[in-house]
Parts: sequence; structure tokens; C-alpha cells
Amino acid sequence: MPRWKKIALGAAIAAIATGAVLMVIAPGGAPAGGGDSGAAGLQTGFLPNQPGGTGQGAAGEPAAKGIFRLGFSFVAGFCLGSFVRATLRVASIAFGFWLAMTVVLSYYGLVVVDWNAIDQVWSRFCTNVENEWGNFQSFVTGSLPAAGLAVAGLAVGLERH
Repeated sequence: MPRWKKIALGAAIAAIATGAVLMVIAPGGAPAGGGDSGAAGLQTGFLPNQPGGTGQGAAGEPAAKGIFRLGFSFVAGFCLGSFVRATLRVASIAFGFWLAMTVVLSYYGLVVVDWNAIDQVWSRFCTNVENEWGNFQSFVTGSLPAAGLAVAGLAVGLERH
């Protein structure tokens, strides 16, 4: 694994550990000021010296949980990317072998392939993927910071060593 990947993964694991330690040291999660999420809630920061600041973000989530979630998102994305890369490698070899054998057997007349039916199935599959892609995009953008690091981890995990 390249050095930069080790550093990125180490930073994410350090964020997980930091968030976990901060959650143990300062447990709790009740937002300051009763948890209003109005314009004043946007001004409360992660620093204790800011007005209303108790180490909690605008959404009332403690900073420790946010740090933990960001680190965990990157590590989960990295692991998922590594798994997908390995799975795609095996699947592409298997699919290539199956396709080559189908073409060879079709050429010798041992198998009759209805290429029009295969085209219809492929078109239906592409339509379904387009519909599901919209659902996936709304899921990913629901929690943007964590999703951004998960996507970064996925990209790093997918990248070849």
C-alpha cells in the first residue's frame, strides 16, 4: 500500500480514536440552549468560548460524535472500495470467460443465442439502474460531510496499489 494511503487511513483511524476518547471523557449529547435549530444555532461552534458553545455543532451533535463519524465514514468507504475492487476483478474474469465460451459454442452451433432477447434484458437493466441511481444520490447527499469522506475512502480503496 502506498505511503499516502497509509497516512490517510491512519488519520481516519486517529479521528475514530479521538472521537471515541472524547465521547468517553465528556459523555452527553443534549444541545445547549434547549436545542433550538434556528439562526442562533448556526452560530454555536465547536469551541467552548463561543456563545452557546459547549463543544457541540449547530445540529446539537457533540463534536466527539462528529469526529468519530467522519473517521468511521472514511474507513468504511476505504474497506468497501477495496472489497468492490477485488470483487470486480473476479467478476470480470468470470464474465469474460463465460462470454468467450458462449461465442465459441455459438460459433460451432452447439448453443443457439438469441441476441435480441439479450439486448432487451440489457436495456431493461440499464433503465432500472438509472432509476436506482437517483435514490442512491439522495441517500448519499443526506449526510454530506460523512458521505464525502465515505466517497473519498471508496475512491482510495478502489484505486489500484
